[in-house]
Amino acid sequence: MNFEAKERAQEMNKLHEQVRAHIKKVNEQYKTKANNNHTHLEFQLGDIVWLHLRKQRFPSRGKSKLIVRGDGPHKIVQRVGDL
Repeated sequence: MNFEAKERAQEMNKLHEQVRAHIKKVNEQYKTKANNNHTHLEFQLGDIVWLHLRKQRFPSRGKSKLIVRGDGPHKIVQRVGDL
């Protein structure tokens, strides 16, 4: 392999690493800005909750603007995962 080609390949690899690091940094900035006003809620077993539904999550129901957007109250009977 030519010396110039080897050097060029190393420069490209270095540039790719810099771009990946920059993208990761910018994504972290977007994440912190988007989650700035969000609060983490933890519910316990037996709590009563009201579900807010979005049309996109239930496409089989149709896309009527008159569809019910909430459902409840529901009692929490089991905890699944950390969220």
